[in-house]
Formats: sequence, C-alpha cells, structure tokens
Amino acid sequence: MTPINIRKATQQDKDWITELYHYNSKQQLHQTGRNLDAGFVQDNPHFDQLVQHWIERSSISVAEIEDHTAGFLVIQREIESEGPEILAYIQKHANILILQEMPLVDLRYAAYGPILVDDEFRGKGVAKALHDQALKELKAEGWDAIVAFIDADNLISLKIHDALGMQVLDKVVLGSGQFFILGQMA
Repeated sequence: MTPINIRKATQQDKDWITELYHYNSKQQLHQTGRNLDAGFVQDNPHFDQLVQHWIERSSISVAEIEDHTAGFLVIQREIESEGPEILAYIQKHANILILQEMPLVDLRYAAYGPILVDDEFRGKGVAKALHDQALKELKAEGWDAIVAFIDADNLISLKIHDALGMQVLDKVVLGSGQFFILGQMA
C-alpha cells in the first residue's frame, strides 16, 4: 500500500481545494448531469473565503500520495456563527444531542468536514487517513469529540463515516435540506 502523508494546508493549496470542492458540490453535480452516488458536498457560496480563513487557522489537513494531493479534511475547532444552518442547529440543540450517553453540551467538540477525496485516489484509504489523523490531533489537544453533518441524500458518505466509527445522533429537516448529524469520541 502506498503511504499517505498528512500535512496542514498552505496558501498554495487554496486553488485546488476550492476546485475540488466546487467539482464535487451537489449543485455542480446536478448541473453537469453527474450522479450523486459517489458522494458530494453541500453548496456554500462563500467557500472561497472560508478556505482562506481555514488555511490561516490551520483547520485544513491535506492528504498526499507520492507528492500528489489526494484529498482534504476541515476540522473547525471554533464553530463560526455565520456557518451553515445545520451547525447552528447542532449548537442550539447540544443539550439533547447525545453521544455515548453524554449530551454534546458537556463535551468539547469540533466540527468535522467537509472532507473530499479526488476521484483518482478514492478507495486508497485517504478518507480514513485524514479522519484518523484528525482524531489523533484532537485527542492530543484535549478535545472530546467530533461532530459532522451529512446530507440525507449522500448515502455513500454516510456509509463511509459509519465504517469510520461515527454514529448517527439525529436526523433533522431544515430549510436547507435533510441532514444526519453524526458524532464520534476523539
């Protein structure tokens, strides 16, 4: 198996991260007639600005295989108040979202995602490497858990994250769509 190197994103990564994100957004897949079965990310018109912000905060990890960028994962240690509607829902309902018999409000949790792997590198363990490295870093920093949300139509992502050990905490319907909320102890 080819080794996967994980590092923090730099300014030089901004363009390919943004391109990979837009290529795999739900809206782009619909517009180009591509199938959603391979997974997708939620559309965010401010993603370009968020990438810059996340790079500055060292929130993006990049996976490389043989010096080729293979994918990325965002871990938000500080959840932004202007973030997606679903993150605001999670924060507002942290007292009733239960992870391993503990309400999220009693846990120090980080927001996990988006995570994307380039088509060329799928099936090579990139998502698992990014996920495992994030948990290792967060645990070392004193975090208790990660929390993610997945569009209810994104069955492959739900399956992958289940295999990674994340558990469904809730399914919600909001103005922006239907989502599964997932969590995992660090």
